[in-house]
Amino acid sequence: MALLRAELRQPLPQSYGLGSGRLCNERQQLSSRVDLVLYDRTIESMLMREEEGIFDIRQALVTVQLADALDTVGLEALLRVTASTKTLLPERKLEEILATQRPARRLGKFLPLGIIAFRALKDTQTQSQEVLVLLLDASLKRQKMLSLPDFLLAQGHGLLYRNPVLDRIPFAQSTIHISRTLESDKAYTCYVCKRNYTHHHFFYERLCLQCGDLNYVKRAIPGDLTGRIALVTGARIKIGYATALRLLRAGARVIATTRFPYDAARRYSREPDFQKWRDRLHIYGLDFRSLPVLEQFINYLSSAYPGLDILINNAAQTVKQPPSAYAALLASERAELSAEQRLLVERSQAMLPPVAFMMQDGEEPFRALLAPPGSSAKEAPPVAQEEVGPLAVAEQNSWTARLADISLAEMLEVQVVNVTAPFLLISRLRPLMKRSQFPHRFIVNVTATEGQFAQKKRGTHPHTNMAKAALNMLTHSSAEELAADSLYMNSVDPGWISLQTPVDIQDEHLILPLDLVDAAARVCDPIFQGIVDGKLTYGHFYKDYVSVPW
Repeated sequence: MALLRAELRQPLPQSYGLGSGRLCNERQQLSSRVDLVLYDRTIESMLMREEEGIFDIRQALVTVQLADALDTVGLEALLRVTASTKTLLPERKLEEILATQRPARRLGKFLPLGIIAFRALKDTQTQSQEVLVLLLDASLKRQKMLSLPDFLLAQGHGLLYRNPVLDRIPFAQSTIHISRTLESDKAYTCYVCKRNYTHHHFFYERLCLQCGDLNYVKRAIPGDLTGRIALVTGARIKIGYATALRLLRAGARVIATTRFPYDAARRYSREPDFQKWRDRLHIYGLDFRSLPVLEQFINYLSSAYPGLDILINNAAQTVKQPPSAYAALLASERAELSAEQRLLVERSQAMLPPVAFMMQDGEEPFRALLAPPGSSAKEAPPVAQEEVGPLAVAEQNSWTARLADISLAEMLEVQVVNVTAPFLLISRLRPLMKRSQFPHRFIVNVTATEGQFAQKKRGTHPHTNMAKAALNMLTHSSAEELAADSLYMNSVDPGWISLQTPVDIQDEHLILPLDLVDAAARVCDPIFQGIVDGKLTYGHFYKDYVSVPW
């Protein structure tokens, strides 16, 4: 400690002093002993007795607590020492501090700044930075807001906490405000709030600290859905799959639809907690382009289930794939399932045609339009489960196409899947939802900013923009009517979690700001807000957890 004090003293002007000891206020109250005190010698004081290690808190600028490796008990002790210095300050009101505009004046209300620095926590069994952040956050949240340290550096773990009030950020339960210590040499723009930042969130690469904290906390499942029944369309992969898992893990019974039920059954059965919720998952295979099959499915649900509490219209066609792209999936649908996997699809097999996917000769509704010369869906040999993933984005596709480039067949398919199917599900399943034993029911239409009139468009993929805009108008037009029956309908943008652009123009260095857990959390947020917090909203377009213009 003496060596460190000598090194710190070298760059200091003579008007500053450095010592160790306790702080004292005008009421003769003393803090616990601190390792280092940086104080201003130019401020006269009758309280200061440097030889005894007593420093006037009005002179103190910074207090520092240092440690090498310590356990969580030792960390709590350091936090208490810093808190003992903060309690000596005159009464401060958090609202007044937050209202202070000038940074220098606001900083003055925190002096002396409390800094805690240590190398590592030695009683943790993990090297996961995320787990360590949660441990630090739990310790910090056990302190009173105005007694928190202003900076906490876990050097060996590469983590830095900065008191959010220093940045005029109101404290909330979601506030963590821990970043990776390496500060960027350039400013990045936050995906959510669009403000610049240089300190990276511990979890998110493309979110500022405040937005990152909110999004991180939202990833947790906030409530219990036991007894509720949910229908999730397009639930084999990506957002639908993550959403169905979130609802299952919250206790709901989930009806999942997909064109490839066998592949979906294999996917769900590979989840580590599959045994906990396998009896609550029902997978149905159907293609929404066949409206008679969809109507048959709706009639079946109305007679087979006692009610419906949650409807999530997620299924969508964004980029049309050539029939040959489905060869491996079609082959996979012919492969045998295990006994456990068969239980997931047995209801579908009893109710729907055995081959629900319609990209085969003679079965598609727009066959003459959809089968260009040389295109074939002949089966390929079955492939390993991990290989039958999301379909690859072709080198050329309609995401970059303009009005004259889009075929009539694709335009019709997009409208049927993205608009007509949700319309039928919402309108025809309304009586089933009203039969629910729970007083409040929820409909979420998964949308995108492509369907937002408030956002400028670039002229590409107009057919998908049209479909999402129509889906948004369905929410906008009918939400109030449905709310009269305690059916609360909203549109939700799940965020940027995948790329649709052709592979030849994708940026290989691009880091997407969100993942599938974030997308599912956004989709389910209006549901949990209503059930857990009693915020029963309807008729909104939600993006990044807030209502935005249509």
